[in-house]
Amino acid sequence: MTSEPQAPGARAIVLDRRVDRYDAGHTPHEDNYFRIKILTEEGRKYADIEIPFVKRHQGVINIKARTIRPDGSIVNFDGKIFEKTIVKAKGLKYLAKTFTLPEVQAGSIIEYYYTIDFSENYVFESHWILSGELFTKKASFSLKPYYSDYSNINVRWSWHALPAGTLEPKEGPDNIVRLEASNIPAFQTEDFMPPENEMKSRVDFVYDDEPFERDPAKFWKRTGKKLNAQLESFAGRSRAMEQAVAQIVSPNDAPEAKLQKIYTRVQQLRNTSYEVQKTEQEEKRAKEKDADNVEDVWKRGYGDGRQLTWLYLALVRAAGFEAYGVWVPDRRNYFFFPNLMDKSKLNENVVLVKLNDKDLYCDPGAAFTPFGLLPWPETGV
Repeated sequence: MTSEPQAPGARAIVLDRRVDRYDAGHTPHEDNYFRIKILTEEGRKYADIEIPFVKRHQGVINIKARTIRPDGSIVNFDGKIFEKTIVKAKGLKYLAKTFTLPEVQAGSIIEYYYTIDFSENYVFESHWILSGELFTKKASFSLKPYYSDYSNINVRWSWHALPAGTLEPKEGPDNIVRLEASNIPAFQTEDFMPPENEMKSRVDFVYDDEPFERDPAKFWKRTGKKLNAQLESFAGRSRAMEQAVAQIVSPNDAPEAKLQKIYTRVQQLRNTSYEVQKTEQEEKRAKEKDADNVEDVWKRGYGDGRQLTWLYLALVRAAGFEAYGVWVPDRRNYFFFPNLMDKSKLNENVVLVKLNDKDLYCDPGAAFTPFGLLPWPETGV
């Protein structure tokens, strides 16, 4: 096999892909398997494997891989596996396990398998992204959702742009949700296109610890109350913030000058979201604890991007301004659709300050962002 009629000019294709997620126990995990046919010399680049994961809540284990030569002989992978940082964001570090399969040439088949191990007793949303860089002949997905007699956590799912002829995902008598698809076109990127995940075939699963709600307006009202309670617990008014702001601004400063001085002071604190990743040994030596409230952030002189933005909210309130915490969606990966009722999409935070009858939005937790501006992913949402 040197070509695929449904993918003319393809350098490689996915022959088989399997994703099996198990959330039902105390140790949730997801098994992934890929079988890829290398069609051309240019396709050899797919021997370089990159497996992304989130450091705080995920790990990648049980990596197994092999190369099947054109003559059918097998070369098992026994080389080194490396780890690198892909992206740092507020409070999160996206890493990747990387390795290269040996003796790959045109006509070879490469196979690799791995397990994403999630934190114990922690329920994560799940996404099946069917579209990929390569044409896929066959793919199958399954999810055993979380269930407990002692909690009200429930799961719901929605899908978008499934390949032609693909049946919608359904839950079977064994309580496993399954989907099978075939002949999935390769995803083509273009300049100025909308977020990729809005264009890809996918299924999104969302867990919620609240009773199922069909009315989006009621859902978001309930969600807003819950988020605001969490915010006030972390950044509520305190004497410590009043004392702190007195060290930053002068009573004679103009209102905007006060806001700018507070903004500058907050950005002078250590922003751990943008620091070089520490090894486990370095983290143990540093003995840095997560902050319980804005007072902890101020006293310790560091926090992640989200915490620093909430510190700014507490300080400007202490300076006498009318200000509010705002949760916004990050538009890099998805558009925000209220009717989907997925609160996890409100994954960024900013501060709204009332100044001279105008709304001023600030995010000092986004490093290098000047006062009065927001990072691009937080704008227009």
